[in-house]
Amino acid sequence: LTGTDLWQKAEALLPKLKERAPKCEQLRRLPDETLRDFHDAQLFRIHQPKRVGGAELEFAAVVTYGALFARACASTSWNWVNFAAHHMMLGMFPAKVQDEVWNVSRDALIASSFVFPAGKAKKVQDGYVVSGRWPFSSGVHPSEWNMLAGLAYLDDNAPPEQRVFMLHKSQYKVIDNWHAGGLRGTGSMDVEAKEQFVPEHRTLAVADTK
Repeated sequence: LTGTDLWQKAEALLPKLKERAPKCEQLRRLPDETLRDFHDAQLFRIHQPKRVGGAELEFAAVVTYGALFARACASTSWNWVNFAAHHMMLGMFPAKVQDEVWNVSRDALIASSFVFPAGKAKKVQDGYVVSGRWPFSSGVHPSEWNMLAGLAYLDDNAPPEQRVFMLHKSQYKVIDNWHAGGLRGTGSMDVEAKEQFVPEHRTLAVADTK
């Protein structure tokens, strides 16, 4: 799809998103029908690489589309921005983990929490053992994966390294604690992982993204 096609599809969804805004806040997550509409229109995939069928639009698109959706429902817009941006961020990870996600489903959704002190990781052979409890993991319920930030301790004599870890939903627990007054529909709940092994290729050092 071209940017023009996607923008037209986005505009066409606004009446539905506005109508569902109260339901989104009541559910404290995106309604299933909204998720389906976004998938059908391929709007989650605006930043996904073309090699896997994404539109690979310019970076600013996540802002302009997000502002458009916010006219109808702020919580929906917040979640959409996260899901769209995470496809772009996955493209920064090693190709092996990109294939593990997109070869299973190019529509896979990814949540996140980039609070680095919330997670601790110890270097082991071929990867890391990660534990932590992360706040504000928006859109976690429909997500198959989660990008969770942490401090990685490479050895006892070196300061920790900031690193992001890709965990499958089977590796963490969702804690139902999101009862905010506004943006309740984002479902930005805590997630907790205990002693989970994450292979090297599912991690990304912040220093490597600069």
